[in-house]
Amino acid sequence: MKIGISTSTFFNTVASEGVFDLLRNMRADTSEVCLNTFSEYEKTFVDKLAQYRGAVDVSAVSPLSTQFEPQLFSPNIRVRADAELLFKKVCYACFALGAKYYTFRGQANLSGKKDFDYTRTAQRYAQLADIAAGYGVSLSLKNMSWSHAATPTYFKQLFEVCPRLFATFDLYHAESAGYDIREFLDVVPPQRVSLIEVADCLKDKWCLPGRGKYRFDKLFYDLERRKIIAPVLLAVRSDSYTDFIQVRDAFEYLVATYKGQ
Repeated sequence: MKIGISTSTFFNTVASEGVFDLLRNMRADTSEVCLNTFSEYEKTFVDKLAQYRGAVDVSAVSPLSTQFEPQLFSPNIRVRADAELLFKKVCYACFALGAKYYTFRGQANLSGKKDFDYTRTAQRYAQLADIAAGYGVSLSLKNMSWSHAATPTYFKQLFEVCPRLFATFDLYHAESAGYDIREFLDVVPPQRVSLIEVADCLKDKWCLPGRGKYRFDKLFYDLERRKIIAPVLLAVRSDSYTDFIQVRDAFEYLVATYKGQ
């Protein structure tokens, strides 16, 4: 199992072009690269970004999903087609950066819907998976607390009818939706978990790992017990720290905790 840092941690603090040097300075060799806006999906930008990667292992690429991913499921053909143009650009970014997975958030659930047509949704995921496969990429659905995929039940039902889909599980979003991350791990086959993203919590405030009360030693034990070998990435909001030394220390805390198992 690899321990790394998602570049979402540096949103609004470091430009995308600078994240690889920062990761190397922290001795973090595994990451998820987050692209933040439409210009960063363009081939010219992505190709330039790929030149900075060096030996950093990019496990996944993540766009700012609300810009277009919900529209991939629109009943309007033209809306879907426009969204697919952006979807393909992110798939290319995965290819160019050497990432096997596209961190996908999909449909927003702003109305609090609880009943879903899993068969129809799976058909659309199959179409998107076909497009991604053309770039050598797999879709990895993330358990965003504001999305359809906010519950373990959704993952269980969808994964039964969508065998090519993978999962990215985020501790913060699991807790925000009222679940323990282990409830998600229990319903998805271990080989279909692509990433685990973690933060810590103290007095109902999210913070860097090691500054709260979360038992990461128990999480690492549970991951190993389930034979999940997906990378574990530090992923916090940029207002969780005041300097990059704090981020480095949190990363080193996770590494030491894992090695102490």
